Amino acid sequence: MDSQVRTLKTFINSNLSNLEVIKNYVEDLEAKTPQPYLILEVILDILQNRQLPKDVKIFLLEKAANICEKLYEFSKALELYKKLFLISSNHKYLDQIEKIKTLKIFERLKDILKNFRLSFDDLLKIYYQSLETNKSIETILMEKLKIPKKEVLNTIKNFYKIPVFEITDLKKFKKVPQVLTIKKEFFLTNLCVPFQSKKTIYLVCYNPEDIETIERVKRILQIPSMDVQIAFAIKEDLVEAIELYYSSSPYLSEFDFEVEPLEEEEEEEEEEALIDSTIVQLVNKIIEEAYRMRASDIHWESLIGKKGLQVRFRVDGECFVHTTIPENQKKPVISRIKIMANLDIAERRLPQDGKIKFKTKDGKNFEIRVATVPTIENNEDVVMRILGGIEFRKLNELDFSEENYKNFKKILDYPYGLILVVGPTGSGKTTTLHAALKYLNSPNKKIWTAEDPVEIVQEGLRQVQVNPKIGLTFAKVFRSFLRADPDIIMIGETRDHETAHTLIEASLTGHLVLTTLHTNSASETITRLLNMGIDPYNFADTLLGILAQRLAKKLCTKCKKPYQPTAEEIERIKREYGHHPVKPLTDELIEKAAFFEPVGCSECNYTGFKGRFAIHELLIPDDELKILIIKNAPANEIRNAAMHKGFLTLKQDGILKVLKGETTLKQVLAVTVR
Repeated sequence: MDSQVRTLKTFINSNLSNLEVIKNYVEDLEAKTPQPYLILEVILDILQNRQLPKDVKIFLLEKAANICEKLYEFSKALELYKKLFLISSNHKYLDQIEKIKTLKIFERLKDILKNFRLSFDDLLKIYYQSLETNKSIETILMEKLKIPKKEVLNTIKNFYKIPVFEITDLKKFKKVPQVLTIKKEFFLTNLCVPFQSKKTIYLVCYNPEDIETIERVKRILQIPSMDVQIAFAIKEDLVEAIELYYSSSPYLSEFDFEVEPLEEEEEEEEEEALIDSTIVQLVNKIIEEAYRMRASDIHWESLIGKKGLQVRFRVDGECFVHTTIPENQKKPVISRIKIMANLDIAERRLPQDGKIKFKTKDGKNFEIRVATVPTIENNEDVVMRILGGIEFRKLNELDFSEENYKNFKKILDYPYGLILVVGPTGSGKTTTLHAALKYLNSPNKKIWTAEDPVEIVQEGLRQVQVNPKIGLTFAKVFRSFLRADPDIIMIGETRDHETAHTLIEASLTGHLVLTTLHTNSASETITRLLNMGIDPYNFADTLLGILAQRLAKKLCTKCKKPYQPTAEEIERIKREYGHHPVKPLTDELIEKAAFFEPVGCSECNYTGFKGRFAIHELLIPDDELKILIIKNAPANEIRNAAMHKGFLTLKQDGILKVLKGETTLKQVLAVTVR
């Protein structure tokens, strides 16, 4: 049969004056061969001959177009019917052209369709069913013919030679900020929307051949062509992904902002009408997104070279890039934040500080501390500290070791004295203090607190927010508390000699006083306060205990997996734990340990860690330690003496929690020195 096909060209060229003979030969050959594309190739080759009689040319063009239809090569069929109309001016070809245009979308599925031998009429029925049900032709074919989705996508991938994605893929991708500047209906109508994966922006379309729509989307979103890669997704997956863009989905955050027209070209009126959102909505949505993600800070960073405004969130102590806002929106966004914080929007040369009271859509209230900093190229950065994101916890939820928990409760039960909670910013001191106050809070106790700002509100506490701008300092509030019949006083932070001195006086006169200091360890806190000029005798007499703490990353409970550490790792753990005169790290403890390592899953954003937990060191002075305090002994001497009484350092407490499988040694070492 192949030999007959090969001789077809010779036969036709030999019988150009006899159309009927050519028709019979070609149709007979077509009926016999199972490979019509071979005949198509020969006919297309023959059609290159400009000396063909018109009737023979029309027949061969019709035959080629017909074979193309059977092979679902609709682009080629369309081209052939257009030639037929030009040659003959017969309007029947225009009708066929319209039908082919309708069914051209099936061409990308030709490799699948060939297996089922669907006719032209079958395809028309599927097409009309798609219109009636608003389902994609791919979905209808999958339902009717039981074709796996993967097979459909692979066929389309091979046809277009571009990436193809399912909804599970799209959910993992990052949003592109400009999308939410435009009405959702625009993308639902055009079925073309961008997603970002690492450094690549994919413009995911249902019809990658619709160049006009693709270019319009690029123009409206102001995405340069060289920065995007066209990709495909089935209509239903695209619709779901677009809906997720405009919802509060955990996968794709919602925020919208206004896009200004390009300076180079004026946008059409209908395109301007697409711009539906405002800078106000942008800022609000990003703040809400940060709050939902448990971020402690939002960093708005002006990039040099007119690259826009980068937004980073700090979650669990680490920063990550959330999104980048276009250059033409940078200044309006910063101005909006300044207005919210009652700052001077015209002042860009000097740093400014302010506060925002924010309420989310679902009614949650919290406060935001705002700081602006002038940067190079006449830019400004803004850092927001979210103050309402602190999670309220009870004392037994603070990750204390059994011994530290018992001893901390013991000193809280004393009627008077001084308790210090120390550590750097962001180490959980406020959470610990409020857990302690919750433990102490009862109707027979009068509890006053001075905080800057008030981050957790508790029933039964009398809480005051200090305001240094009007002279309402910690020291001044503290003195007023002493005239307000307190039993327990909590001072948010001891910053100066006056406050420290008043703390000692108050604890000596029958009050339980709790406060925080920014120091690195329990023993260093003693030397810090003594260096402030505090009387060592009074301090030693009143001090009940010092709790130092840090927050370390916690292994994700969903994906962490057990592992056996190497001999070198065991040796490193022992070396980092160091010598302890009372509580050494024995081989028996290590043998009983449960070691885990991070893996990464969707629950923890593929980091292997989710949330943080506290590690502590609790120093409770006895008579011997009080003598050292009175002598103003060095911090290391106080620490060594405390260790002989069972005191564990921050690092040692952290390593014991590594042995329990809560975190890794690397995370403990990242937040501790000793």
